[in-house]
Amino acid sequence: MMFQATLDSVAFQLSDAKDTTRFAIGQLAQISGLTWRSEAGRAFAAQVVELSGRLQVLAGVLVDAEAYLAVATNEIHALEARINEQRMAS
Repeated sequence: MMFQATLDSVAFQLSDAKDTTRFAIGQLAQISGLTWRSEAGRAFAAQVVELSGRLQVLAGVLVDAEAYLAVATNEIHALEARINEQRMAS
């Protein structure tokens, strides 16, 4: 409970980052579906594909971070429970 506000803040930020990343990937998917006739347009489209791939990697990292945060939350709750038990025993 002592660290719950921090954990909640981190969880919210991770969720927000995931949502933003998914939105960006969707927007880039729409751009990549366009036909580009100029050399500059095709170069832009290639950059869109590269950025989309990087965002896909980021989305995976964010999912992993959420899982790590869940484990950390459980460990902190267990630690807080032991601290409270020791306080009660004193």
